Amino acid sequence: MLNIKKEKKIFSLLISEFHNESLNDFSLNSILKKKSINEEDFYYCFPNKTKSLCIFFLKNLQLKLENKTKKVIKSEKSISKRVKFILIQLIMLLEEDKATSLYFLNYMSRKLFFLKSISLNFSNTVWYLLDDKSVDFNFYTKRILLSKILINSVLYWRGSNDHKKTEIFINQQIDLLGKFGYYKSNFKALISKLTPKNFLTKFDFLH
Repeated sequence: MLNIKKEKKIFSLLISEFHNESLNDFSLNSILKKKSINEEDFYYCFPNKTKSLCIFFLKNLQLKLENKTKKVIKSEKSISKRVKFILIQLIMLLEEDKATSLYFLNYMSRKLFFLKSISLNFSNTVWYLLDDKSVDFNFYTKRILLSKILINSVLYWRGSNDHKKTEIFINQQIDLLGKFGYYKSNFKALISKLTPKNFLTKFDFLH
């Protein structure tokens, strides 16, 4: 509990530096001195410097998102509507402190492997919130697809600086994914009914 309080205090003292984007791993020590933040305390709480600060920001963001959405999504049966709701609420949370959100989004966009890892972790959390029961290959495909949509959505929000346009963009992505799932399902059903010989006749270029 003491560590959490210390982390929150240090993070709050650095918010102005996030806003003017002056903080990076090279300027960090001088900023700690300027803010009268004990270096030992800082490195105990945030051993990997900016990356640790980013993870702290994202963990808090995820916790807020879970608290904000878990009651609402239980009353909605449609998975696509629940996913849309969660992603839109995420954008609304990013809007609450836009400058800090943009600071960490800009940081992650320069660390693509880190961004993908964070996105997959977030996607996994979303599917657990949705009480996903997948145990086969769908377990992974669902998380990878949602991860892609998440990255696209937050980067679109960063570029457009407009949550209404981002909401439309999110809806379009989810709707497109739904259509893909529909056609994929129909394709699988067709394939399961065909013998190998009949299957080949369905491709005109083989005639």
